[in-house]
Amino acid sequence: MKRAVIFLITSAMAISMLQACGPSEEEIQQREQARQDSLERVKQQRLEQQRQDSIEQARQDSIEAAKRERERNRIEYDSNGAFAVQVEAWRSEEKAEAQIQKWVDRGYENAYVVKMGNEETGDVWFRVRLGHVATKEMAQKLQDKLMRNHNAKSWISMTMDMQEPNAAEADTMKTEE
Repeated sequence: MKRAVIFLITSAMAISMLQACGPSEEEIQQREQARQDSLERVKQQRLEQQRQDSIEQARQDSIEAAKRERERNRIEYDSNGAFAVQVEAWRSEEKAEAQIQKWVDRGYENAYVVKMGNEETGDVWFRVRLGHVATKEMAQKLQDKLMRNHNAKSWISMTMDMQEPNAAEADTMKTEE
């Protein structure tokens, strides 16, 4: 029986020692807190990376949109072009000439006036045009830009050089480029 008591006491001490060697409740809580803190840092790092990626993607999208807008607004003028975009028509040459400056100030350096009509009958118009561009597609692009940027109604005209004007009309054409 003595052996049994010694065995029980030894076993109890061994179990106590094993429990005493293990982590305390405080240590367990500290480890769990450290694990939670580590998980939170990883989560924050991922969120920050996603935010940075999102910012970079937005920047790239903005750059691409600006390139598309520049291309959409880029007009290739051609002094020998067959087309122009007419934006205004006036009976007064002075008024038409004054409007040229308005268009130049808006960035359309190729604005000019064309005198059309018959002076003998008094049916004379001074047409304000922008251009010369080589293709109808480029003229359409210019027309779209005018509507977008200035809400300016306009129409595409062939330049006088391409319309084979009669001698009277050729003498009345006035260009300033």
